[in-house]
Amino acid sequence: MDSNHKLDFNYLLGQILSGELSNDEKNDLSDYIQSTFKDHDLDLLMREHWLGLENKNILADEKQLQILKNRIISRINQTQTSSKKGLRFSPFDWKNYLIRAAAVLFIPLLMSSLYVFYRMDRKIGQMTASTVVQQVIASPGSRVHFMLPDQTEVWLNSGSMLEFPLALNHQERRKVKLSGQGYFKVSHDEKHPFQVEIQGLNIQALGTSFDVSSYDDDNQICSTLEEGSIALINLRGDEVARLIPGQKVVLDKTTNSLVIKNVDTALSTSWKDGKLIFRDTPLSEVIKQLERWFNCNVHVDKQLLNSGLMYTATIQNETLGEVLRMLEISTSVKTKIEKREVYIDSKK
Repeated sequence: MDSNHKLDFNYLLGQILSGELSNDEKNDLSDYIQSTFKDHDLDLLMREHWLGLENKNILADEKQLQILKNRIISRINQTQTSSKKGLRFSPFDWKNYLIRAAAVLFIPLLMSSLYVFYRMDRKIGQMTASTVVQQVIASPGSRVHFMLPDQTEVWLNSGSMLEFPLALNHQERRKVKLSGQGYFKVSHDEKHPFQVEIQGLNIQALGTSFDVSSYDDDNQICSTLEEGSIALINLRGDEVARLIPGQKVVLDKTTNSLVIKNVDTALSTSWKDGKLIFRDTPLSEVIKQLERWFNCNVHVDKQLLNSGLMYTATIQNETLGEVLRMLEISTSVKTKIEKREVYIDSKK
């Protein structure tokens, strides 16, 4: 056998492994094997491919492999009886004999075996990816923007974390888990709903843009819808609310009461664009967002917190010091910064 012919044969065996062998190529391979049974180079090449399979990192099912082995042995025995040739083979060298037997008589079975190995390898890879969970974290004082494997666009606010499987785009239900605040621009896929799991609740969407806030230290869980439609589903799988664009749902963790209201969505979602917008916002809520935005601790006079003080402003590129000066100008308070500790007291 010349080198070019051997190269062609090697190529055809490679096509078997990839599952891309055409019917014409299959016939050529079968005819060539039957016509070159005594070819020493062919024997070595078949051995090389067989052992190459053996050395692959494939976690094959032992029962399946034994079935394949028994089928080959059974056909060998049938051939021995019909030809009345007293062939014998050593138990410890069955692989060598099976290689030649498969090459001569059972190329369809060999192709099936290789295809099984190939499919098992792919399936194992997909199962592994589905169990591997990826985490994306936005550290305090930062915001993160990234793309999920299914092309859903995500923004994470300060002190937030999102968990998702690497095989998200291959799952029947695209499910992620959120701690903190995130904004999702979901890639539309009607057959594979997108779900955000938060504390005791799932938010389900198809092609949708929405915000979810579920910090552990907050008393409320909130979600604001900008585009599309979302449904809130409890742990029993029951739908408890459905939103249309321009609505916000607020769930009180203490009372488990749920309220849906019409809102200016920018007040809840502008953080993803690098802005904080306050419109007659209670001081307690302002302080909470400033702590996350600037990664600091704010200490406020208790009398101020109970005074009903409201705050209106838009913060974008300002430093913490500039924000505090704005607060002093617009309200009757005085502020002080010591490292990352902020103190707000009433003016006397």
